[in-house]
Amino acid sequence: MANNSIFKKKLFSCKNIIVTGGSSGIGICTAHELAVLGSYVILL
Repeated sequence: MANNSIFKKKLFSCKNIIVTGGSSGIGICTAHELAVLGSYVILL
């Protein structure tokens, strides 16, 4: 899946981020975006 983010690559490099509601909708889109930007994503 291509990702055309408006944010610079590695913006969240090596950051741990918790996303609630990450199984569908906005939560999963947010989790994907954060992962592409270099963060470690924890889904709840």
